[in-house]
Amino acid sequence: GDIKRCAELQKELILAAIDCCDANSKHGGVIVFSTCTLTVEENEATIDYALRRRHVKIVDAGLDFGVPAFTRFRGKNFHPSLSMARRFYPHIHNMDGFFVCKLKKLSNAKGPKPEPAAADGKGDGQKSKGMVNGEEGLSDEDDEEEEDEEEEE
Repeated sequence: GDIKRCAELQKELILAAIDCCDANSKHGGVIVFSTCTLTVEENEATIDYALRRRHVKIVDAGLDFGVPAFTRFRGKNFHPSLSMARRFYPHIHNMDGFFVCKLKKLSNAKGPKPEPAAADGKGDGQKSKGMVNGEEGLSDEDDEEEEDEEEEE
């Protein structure tokens, strides 16, 4: 219940934040996503969702402490660049638990980055299943399976 509702809200908020940011701004079109939760659904799954729906990439936040975010969790594969995001645990870092991920907006176009073949007119523009900005990630089909599993509970 509550985690699912919060995760859906996080997904709406991250897309809205990305859409409000200008990729061509003099400040570089940077979004920092941070939560005070350790749930994968509200953190890694939300960032993975944004990577599949907007032309953004994860960049190093310059944090030299914390634990790398998950790139795999309970059978789900997330975008490999999520290892640049950071998790902070109360029992390890002596602070409240939270998550931080820095994103750079690459263009103001909505939707994921087009495949290079589509950009030069030689392809149909369809992304391969499980691909995120040219790299393997969680597919939309995985999202649908996850939603089905949650509805069954």
